[in-house]
Amino acid sequence: MKRILLIIGMVSVLLLQAMTAFASAEDDKNKAALIKILDSAKMSECQSALAPIYDIELKQFLEFLDTNFQNKSSTGSLTNIAIARYQDFKENLNNIFLKVQVNSADQNILATQTAYALCANIKNEYFSKAKKMMIDHIKKTSSVKTTTILIEKYQAINSKLRDLNTAISQMYGYFVSFDKMLPSFIGKCLTSG
Repeated sequence: MKRILLIIGMVSVLLLQAMTAFASAEDDKNKAALIKILDSAKMSECQSALAPIYDIELKQFLEFLDTNFQNKSSTGSLTNIAIARYQDFKENLNNIFLKVQVNSADQNILATQTAYALCANIKNEYFSKAKKMMIDHIKKTSSVKTTTILIEKYQAINSKLRDLNTAISQMYGYFVSFDKMLPSFIGKCLTSG
């Protein structure tokens, strides 16, 4: 039964990875098309051009977090991997943000500066979202693993207590059967003197 469950689990994981790889390839294709649009976008259009690209980057980061923290390794090592991937996420967003061109053809410098500041704020909001989601994954995984360890310890203690209870019940049964085999033994020992 355990073997069947293990096989089903492994097949499920393989299917999930295959679907994730397909979705990731589709996301990369969409992201490349959006980056081409971003290259020709005006500064005033950067908000609408950046948000879809950032959404894809955030989605890929979250998929990584889900996959990473499903691993049975220690939370500490998984956290280090997640932090490194978060740094990559930030670098990707910064590199995409650098593609936004400040066009010299724009007449209104104040409007361009305002649009640039708003786009920078959008990037920072995505940084914050990703960081919060990473911290939530770390907390959830840590508490789940701690709970799992505690449950396993309690189950081991219960098993030992069950064995002890069985041993005590057997010993009681031996005493009762011994008493029935020698009913007057204890009484004679106590009254003779």
